[in-house]
Amino acid sequence: MNKFIVRAQQFLFVLLGVFIPTSIAITNLIVALLTICWLLEGDFKTKFDSIKSSKWMLSIFALIAFYALGMLWGDQHLNADWQFQRLALLLVFPVLMTMNLKQETINRAIFAFLGTAFISGLVAIAINNNIILPLGNYLSFIDISWRNSAFITYNYHNVILALATTLSFYLLIERKSKYTYLLLLFIIIYAISIFTERGRAGQVIFNLSAVFYIIYYNRRNLLRLFTLLILLFSFQFIVYKSTIVYKSRFDAVSNVIQNNGDRGEGKTEDIRYVFIKESLSRILAKPIFGYGTGSFGTIFENEVKSGHYFDTHTTPHNQYIYVWFELGILGLVLLLLIFYHQLKELFRKKDGIHRVLLPLSFMFLMLVDSYFFIFILTICYIFLYTIYSRHQQG
Repeated sequence: MNKFIVRAQQFLFVLLGVFIPTSIAITNLIVALLTICWLLEGDFKTKFDSIKSSKWMLSIFALIAFYALGMLWGDQHLNADWQFQRLALLLVFPVLMTMNLKQETINRAIFAFLGTAFISGLVAIAINNNIILPLGNYLSFIDISWRNSAFITYNYHNVILALATTLSFYLLIERKSKYTYLLLLFIIIYAISIFTERGRAGQVIFNLSAVFYIIYYNRRNLLRLFTLLILLFSFQFIVYKSTIVYKSRFDAVSNVIQNNGDRGEGKTEDIRYVFIKESLSRILAKPIFGYGTGSFGTIFENEVKSGHYFDTHTTPHNQYIYVWFELGILGLVLLLLIFYHQLKELFRKKDGIHRVLLPLSFMFLMLVDSYFFIFILTICYIFLYTIYSRHQQG
């Protein structure tokens, strides 16, 4: 029985790498099956000892417990059930981190993820250039919505490809993979897809990773350093001049920044500007404990009259502000402790300077949306963190 469960775990973990870039529904199913395997495998004492020895995993449990305590203050908790559903995703962390995964499985999962992200990028490029129709026209289980890029929503697609790019850089440069040309091809396709889509977060993550590796490996050769930086931004200038999508999104952000949130005469303020301004004014009124679990959307719906529609599931497009608003500074500290201890854990490992790019990238992403509570990207981060923390040279 145990041998069957161990084999099932290896297969499902690799399969998770295949479906994270392509199907939220199947990813959900695989996570459920992995959890069942974890429970059937037993050996809970060893697993709990591993959890107790990890400060970042203890911080996750502390954050979840504090959200439960957050039901005791404030009088607006309509979104609490949705909140706890998202918090339950974080329990996948200890499941994958204490699972018996072989190095062969880790390696296969890496290329399953990178290969499927590559296919997703190719399909998105083909759709954007009218080579094929959106996949919903061929496959009934895929939404035809304009928000979809290849298999999933464009912003999630871009973030996943950006994280795949960072992992590809790591394997290509530091690990000196034997698949050099394949990884280079992956990075090129990821880049073209990322910069011809509407999602901006993935574009920033791609740039941060590329700039890091260019500077890190060429800091003693200024000529090569500046040449590579010029090539990187020349590529984006060409994309800016040749594609409507990238140009319009870039110009829209520039306009909002220059006009302090005003999108133009007769238009409502930019939604992100509204979130920051209105959230911070309320946070300053209750900075220690906040307004209670599940309160953000209801308060905005009832109190903020900006011309935008809000509902109980509204988030401020910023994970830090979201947690601080509902749980106060104590909740924010618990969130930061998760990533602080993850950074410490990864930095102590061989190639630690490269491994920490994953949590640092995700911490940046949380500045622009509540990504720690978005299913597919939370699972993607947990999957990749498992790889970054357990992958060994060989």
